[in-house]
Amino acid sequence: MSSTFSGFYIAKSGIQAARANLQITGQNMTNVNTTGYTRQRVDSYSVGPTGSNMRYSGGNLAIGNGVYCSGTSQIRDPYLDIRYRAEHAYVGKTDVQLDTLSDLEDIFDESSKDGLSAQFSDLITQLNTLASSPTYSSENIVKNSAMLLTKAFNSASQQLSKIRKEQTKSLQDDAITKVNNLLKNIAHLNQEIKSSEISGTSALELTDQRNTMIDELSKYANIEVSTETVDVGSGRSVSELHIDLVSGDQKFSLVANGDYSEFSMTTDSGTGYVTMALKDTAGNAVPARDSDGNIIKDADDNPIAMTNADLTEGAFGGYLSMLNESGEFDSASAERGLGYYEKMLDKLAVDFADTMNKANSTNDAGDNKPLFTTTDGTSTTGITAGNISISTAWNTATSTYITATKQTGDVDTSSKGDNVLYMINQLGKDKTYTTNDDNTGGTTLFTTSIDSFISDLSVSVLALQKSDINRQNTTYNSTLTEIDTQRASVSSVDINEEGINLIMYNQSLTASSRFMTTLDEALDTIINKMGIVGR
Repeated sequence: MSSTFSGFYIAKSGIQAARANLQITGQNMTNVNTTGYTRQRVDSYSVGPTGSNMRYSGGNLAIGNGVYCSGTSQIRDPYLDIRYRAEHAYVGKTDVQLDTLSDLEDIFDESSKDGLSAQFSDLITQLNTLASSPTYSSENIVKNSAMLLTKAFNSASQQLSKIRKEQTKSLQDDAITKVNNLLKNIAHLNQEIKSSEISGTSALELTDQRNTMIDELSKYANIEVSTETVDVGSGRSVSELHIDLVSGDQKFSLVANGDYSEFSMTTDSGTGYVTMALKDTAGNAVPARDSDGNIIKDADDNPIAMTNADLTEGAFGGYLSMLNESGEFDSASAERGLGYYEKMLDKLAVDFADTMNKANSTNDAGDNKPLFTTTDGTSTTGITAGNISISTAWNTATSTYITATKQTGDVDTSSKGDNVLYMINQLGKDKTYTTNDDNTGGTTLFTTSIDSFISDLSVSVLALQKSDINRQNTTYNSTLTEIDTQRASVSSVDINEEGINLIMYNQSLTASSRFMTTLDEALDTIINKMGIVGR
């Protein structure tokens, strides 16, 4: 049989369990509006009866010994965390891409302001006037319009360079700095949590802080979070947390309990392209590892380090795609980043200058009377949107410089204006542009005319690209919100549910207290009132 006083232990454990549950309920209710807080619960189990060897068992009734509270834990679904962090990386990438494309729209979308397209239209208008009246006065107006067009080219190029500098600075000063701080802080929290667990102290609030940081980190790259159980002696063990950057079958360690890695970047001064690296705190490149944790080496037996190709997701992937990729100029699968629009703008500037220079030439080589050159006013080669300018000869001419009559055999210097009409025709003539400089061979970009190039680039390319990225971003955000709602339904505090728990655990405390009082009364009867009849 159970001992006389065993019931008191049962009552005591019930009171302690009820008090612990009331305190946890109060903690949950207090933090109902705390960002990142995860609902907590008391881990308890029923204590079985004291057993004895079956050989000597007396067959007496065995009754349990109450309830034991082993600790506290969080109510959290790891699977939803994995889904949330994977989806967050998609959102991070499309957020950066949308931000860059919106800046590009300010350059190429001319629905609300006059830009290159408007200046092309003005030049054609002035050329038509010159064709009907090829005089020096009319040509001077054409020259001024052409000069404004070259300034518009220069300005657009400068704005593209500004966007590149801003995005590069954002990657360096905001994204990389923030991620490195997150990695450092997560590693520090890992050590604090481990120390708390070793000492037997609950570290759930620190775990909440760490989970919030991991969620934020998942926006920047495709990460994988795992835990490893480590023996700390005396029959006790604790969990150590690891975070890896995942790229296909390769993994790069970001955080390994108290150790962490750091991202860095370098920028090519010529192209503006960015190269990112991952190193440990000692400055050594973090090696790639396989799923078993083995270091992966190249053909020369050197450990493989992280490259840009390993950062295709998250905000890092968005920055690298916008800063380093040039669409069809690179490959069919490359993103249309800043390089694509820089090359397209340069292609337009080169084609425009070449067309006008050849149309104005009086020789078969098409180079003796250039209208447009580089900024120094002399060279017709190496023209870009950033350096296109009207030629020095045309700029300083004190009489008519534009060839008025269309070139057929020997040039007739009469003032019929046929050649000016030919120029206008060439500017409005459709042609197919390719990735090659001479537009022969290579990958086809699109077919349009010089004067419609910018509007077609804005509507047919940029607007469609932004629409596609925006659609993806909306879908990813919707999915992320849905997953976060599911996480909240599991992990967040429901004030109504906690109110019910408050009543339930209070009743449990009252019942256990009443049970102890009842046992006390029964024991008093056994000790003080049994066997007194007849005395």
